[in-house]
Amino acid sequence: MFTVYRADTQHTTRKQLKRKEVDDVLGGADAWKNVDSTEVTCPKCEHDRAYFMQIQIRSADEPSSLFFKCCNEDCQHQWREG
Repeated sequence: MFTVYRADTQHTTRKQLKRKEVDDVLGGADAWKNVDSTEVTCPKCEHDRAYFMQIQIRSADEPSSLFFKCCNEDCQHQWREG
């Protein structure tokens, strides 16, 4: 004969993940030289202007993607739309 016991304890483990280094797919700082800017709000600092470039990253029958970089020198946040 055997006895069944119910386990009431929970165990959790936290592990700090390290992001791997990757190359900038947009070409780095040189890619943002001589690009236009537009009135759009930065989602990070709420600055009202950002540089933008339009790049075709999917197949030709799908729309292009817009990439933005905040004009605020202290922020420089980059994001994508589309």
